[in-house]
Amino acid sequence: MKVFVINLERAEERRRRMEEQFASLALKAAFHPAADIRDFTQETYSMVDRETRRRLGLWPQADTEIGCWLSHYQIMNEIAENGPETAGVFEDDAGLSADLPEVLDALERRPFAFDVVKLNRRSRRTFIPCERLETGHRVGRVRYHDYGSEGYVITRDAARHFIENTPKMMREIDQALSRFWENGLNVFYVDPPVVSHDEQDDSQIERDRRLARAEHKRAEGVISVTWRRVVSAVSRDIRRRAAFRRLLRGEIGVTPWPPDVKKPPGIGCAHDR
Repeated sequence: MKVFVINLERAEERRRRMEEQFASLALKAAFHPAADIRDFTQETYSMVDRETRRRLGLWPQADTEIGCWLSHYQIMNEIAENGPETAGVFEDDAGLSADLPEVLDALERRPFAFDVVKLNRRSRRTFIPCERLETGHRVGRVRYHDYGSEGYVITRDAARHFIENTPKMMREIDQALSRFWENGLNVFYVDPPVVSHDEQDDSQIERDRRLARAEHKRAEGVISVTWRRVVSAVSRDIRRRAAFRRLLRGEIGVTPWPPDVKKPPGIGCAHDR
C-alpha cells in the first residue's frame, strides 16, 4: 500500500523519527510537505468557512489547524487524481505498532467495503465489531465516532468524494473525516489500534488552539458563544444518533458496507446490536 506522511519541512526531528519507525517496519513512505503557516495568503484563509463556524459557536481556526487540514486535503487531491485505489495517510506525530504492515496489507486487499478505516482511537468510546481481518484485528464502528487523524486508510473514491463535498474547511480534519452523518463516508476503526499519538513533544496545534479560543471568548462574549454551541450540540446529537443506525445497517458510504447475516456471533454489527 502506498503510504503518505505529512511533515513540515522544517520539522526535521519529527521526520527523522518517522523515517526510523517506517524503516524498522520495512515500510516505504512518501513524505508530503505540510502546508506552512509562514506561506499563508488571503487565498489560504478564504478556504475556511468562518461564517458557518461562527453561527455554530465554534472556535476560530488556529493557523496550525488550517495548515493541517490543507495538508490532508492536498494528499486527498493527489489520491483522487492519480491514485492509488487505497492509500495510507499518516501525520508526523504518529506512533506505529509492529502490526501495522500486516494490517495495511490486509486492508489493501479490500476484504470488505469501506471508505475510511481509522487506524488510531483516542477515546474509550464503545467499539462495535463488524469485520475481522486475517491478522486477527477487528474492524468496526465507534459509538458514535472518535477523533484523531494520526493514521488512516482511505480509498480513491472516498478521497474524491471528500474533495467534491468539502470545498471549504469548516471543521478540523480529524472531525471532518469522522463525522459520517455530515460527510457521508463509510468509516471504520481498527481494534486494537495500530497507530497512536506520539507525545514526545507538545503539539503546536494545541497551543494555538488554546490561544484562538481565548481570543474568541473575548471578542464574542462567553454567553453568546455558549448558547450557539449548546444549540449546535443538540442538533448534532440528534443527527448522529439517527445516522448511526443507518451506518450500522450499511446505508451510508460511497462504498456502503453490506452486512452479511451469516457472520459468526459477535461479528456483524448491524444485526446483533
